[in-house]
Amino acid sequence: MTARAVQLHGRIFLHANIQLLTGLHIGGAAGGLEIGGVDKPVIRNPLTNQPYIPGSSLKGKLRSLLEKAYAAPQTKSIGKQVFIHVAQSAEEYTRYPICSIFGTFPENNGFTVATPTRLTVRDVPLTAQSAKELNALKTDLPYTEVKWEASIDRVTSAASPRQIERVPAGAVFGPASLIFSVYSAPDQAAGDVAVLFTHVIEALEYLEDDYLGGMGTRGNGRVQFTDLTLTVRRIKPDQGYMAEVPYNLDGQRVSAINRDTLKGWLQQQFA
Repeated sequence: MTARAVQLHGRIFLHANIQLLTGLHIGGAAGGLEIGGVDKPVIRNPLTNQPYIPGSSLKGKLRSLLEKAYAAPQTKSIGKQVFIHVAQSAEEYTRYPICSIFGTFPENNGFTVATPTRLTVRDVPLTAQSAKELNALKTDLPYTEVKWEASIDRVTSAASPRQIERVPAGAVFGPASLIFSVYSAPDQAAGDVAVLFTHVIEALEYLEDDYLGGMGTRGNGRVQFTDLTLTVRRIKPDQGYMAEVPYNLDGQRVSAINRDTLKGWLQQQFA
């Protein structure tokens, strides 16, 4: 019988603020709205009533952008007419970096994966400063604005208006926390696994030129990552976490990070 084992060598921590360059709409449940309320509300923390960015929305968008960048085949149906890339062979798992970072199903088309999902993305709250500023503005709804849109009949020009709730441009969410666990199977070197994290940086860069949330092709959801910090914490058996080691980003934007230099540093940290 072949032994099955996985080792956790440490974690890579990326923290950043998310600044809205245009209004952001990430939808929430409309069931509790009164008659006459907005048609498309944003998701809110029920304890604070403040909007937030779900980690699932951020992680899903990053995964989607990498799948498009690498032309990864859409092999798994996850709903009506909704497909994502899920590796169906060891060759696909190695060729495309998606499943080894963002996770996969335990079994797909007879192919199984030995390691757990490596990337964790936390929910991102409004910063205290942004919450204070939005509250002082007395916006249409608490912390948000209402944007009117209309569908126009191409023949009669009759309008069908609707109301979209958005977090206004200029608001800042943070810190966003992306945690990459350096799991390795028995035949993998820790350094080779750690460098997969550079694809997360790659996806963040793609996102700055795309959009987060809904209705992005109509102006919503343009974001910028600021105040980035990157650290590594190794784990030693029987000792736990070792001292945290920072990577010098020196105020760089995501697009300015040299991924080859970062790869070399990560290889060194997990050698």
